[in-house]
Amino acid sequence: MTAYLSTSSFFVFSKDLNYGETLFGGKLLAEMDCEAAKVAKSVIYGTDADGVVTASFDRVDFLSPARKGDLVVMEADLTDLGRSSIKISINVWVKKGPDRKDWTQICTAGATFVSMRDGRPHPHGRTMPRDTETGKP
Repeated sequence: MTAYLSTSSFFVFSKDLNYGETLFGGKLLAEMDCEAAKVAKSVIYGTDADGVVTASFDRVDFLSPARKGDLVVMEADLTDLGRSSIKISINVWVKKGPDRKDWTQICTAGATFVSMRDGRPHPHGRTMPRDTETGKP
């Protein structure tokens, strides 16, 4: 876990359902992209980059469905930094109780963002921070 960890949640509403009455994958991907963007944007604060863009999503695994009324919790964290690239892992659960052991993981993915300046890729100048739990880079 790094200092860039971002967590948020949302409820699944009727408008978010697919024909199978479960959370539409596109809705979840859009929410995951926004969550990962918060991490990427945090990385470039204090640099001369003026924004970030999503470059790719790597291996999205839908593990279990979410249904109407479920509380979906997303967690995104920094996993690697390149010259202008920012790699982020995203994990998603349905919260079914106060303890994480009661939650059901419904999706995992990796995303790569690119730091930008004036509409072009631009080095962010950052290095990987130490893990807040282990102290390792």
